[in-house]
Amino acid sequence: MEESKRKAYLALNYQALLDIKNSGEFNASNYNRVFRIAHAFHNLALSITEDFEGFNEENFWSSVNGLEKEFGLIHYRELFENIVNQAEF
Repeated sequence: MEESKRKAYLALNYQALLDIKNSGEFNASNYNRVFRIAHAFHNLALSITEDFEGFNEENFWSSVNGLEKEFGLIHYRELFENIVNQAEF
């Protein structure tokens, strides 16, 4: 995997953790959102520790697409693309 993508995935993982942390008190009103973020990113965290061996980008982005559709969380894709595009210059 390209170094720019590695950096972008690391940043995404960090952003997901921040989003969970900043969701406030864990309760019925934010349960589904927090759970879905954690579910979408837990395999990414494992893949990072395993140097992305066996990481399935298609499956990962399918989960992120669900977050975009259900909760309007478009910042993950934007962050990823910004980091990858910065590295191309």
